[in-house]
Amino acid sequence: MAVIQNNFVEDIPVGYPGMEADGELSNIITRTLEGDTACAFGRPVYRGTADKGCDLTVGAGELLGFAVARKGLPVTSARAADTFAPGDNVPIKNRGKIWVNCSTTATDGTQVYITSAGAVSNSSSGGNVAATGWEFEDTISAPGLVRIVRR
Repeated sequence: MAVIQNNFVEDIPVGYPGMEADGELSNIITRTLEGDTACAFGRPVYRGTADKGCDLTVGAGELLGFAVARKGLPVTSARAADTFAPGDNVPIKNRGKIWVNCSTTATDGTQVYITSAGAVSNSSSGGNVAATGWEFEDTISAPGLVRIVRR
């Protein structure tokens, strides 16, 4: 029998951006990505202009939630790995726990903010917008992967 995998990393990753963190009570909606910018897994998503549309423009509309990763999307000229392309249906977690990339340190239980570039942050300064109802579920001492939750 052929060996399929014969080496393993010592540190198993805890999660990846857009991964549902657990089975805690949650809700996921689906919207069509408007505009011409791809949406990375775990990125904040806002209400679009069309019915059932979503947008990546921070503060232009209501925060719908965060893009849930979806396996099996093909990499194309319009879609890089781990992203949704314009026109794709995007699953959006608007309640529950999800892994995201954070651009700052974070403390468990504190408010989540979104920068003008769409990055998750712990800071309200510099025009960052509060992700109302969302809080950090982990403490991290440097930018990186973190769980956030809305209950």
